[in-house]
Amino acid sequence: MAAKTASVGYKRELDADTLAHALATGSVPDAFLAHVAKLLEEAPLPIVVMAVEETAQREQVKPQHVWRNVAKLAKDLELSRQNVLA
Repeated sequence: MAAKTASVGYKRELDADTLAHALATGSVPDAFLAHVAKLLEEAPLPIVVMAVEETAQREQVKPQHVWRNVAKLAKDLELSRQNVLA
């Protein structure tokens, strides 16, 4: 669901595996930077929380690890929500 939300309005669709890997590692493929920025900046916070929880389970990492990456991505992308996502 989060990957679909991030892909609205873009020609190329972000798939769930790519999103999970990006959130788990903090490294986003250039082709999907705008998608991830849109998700973190515009999606309802419950969808972001769900994406973090699903990523932690899928990538077998702790949710705190994913949240650190989300906070770093928000800061690096200079999102207005970076304080909320920190």
